[in-house]
Amino acid sequence: MTSVQKFLRQIQAPNSILPAPTNACYYVFVATSGNYVGNYPPGYMQLAAVNPASDPAQGSLLRDMGKTIKTVVGTSPSATPGFFREVQFITPVAVASATASTTFGVGVNSAGSQTLPSAGNVGDSGYGTYYIPIIVDGTIATSNGTTVAQVSVPYLPFGGQM
Repeated sequence: MTSVQKFLRQIQAPNSILPAPTNACYYVFVATSGNYVGNYPPGYMQLAAVNPASDPAQGSLLRDMGKTIKTVVGTSPSATPGFFREVQFITPVAVASATASTTFGVGVNSAGSQTLPSAGNVGDSGYGTYYIPIIVDGTIATSNGTTVAQVSVPYLPFGGQM
């Protein structure tokens, strides 16, 4: 391993698959215009229109995508930014043969896109990707300074790097 590779950390595969919380703790990211810093566009979180965990066809497990972003919930100027972990719903499927076609459980019967403000993106577009609020340094995102983002119940043990 070269010195350039020593700083890389990877999420171990067994630690990246988690049970899906059933409470409404799933958010979609709405990008807005502004300066784009690294791979973090300006924007805000919006609670998913439908709780994807309530749809058994959506998937039974979450895959930790290994990405954490810092933003607010909604567009209120008094909102407190917090951290959100990107997750993806999956329903693991068996592969019939070495040459068989499979989705590997991604996007199986996905709820599809939802309506978001015209300034943003289309949210989840069938890949089952959402964001779950996490607490970092005792901080959690708020939407108006008092309404706190919904965390998962039970609180998921996300690993890896921010």
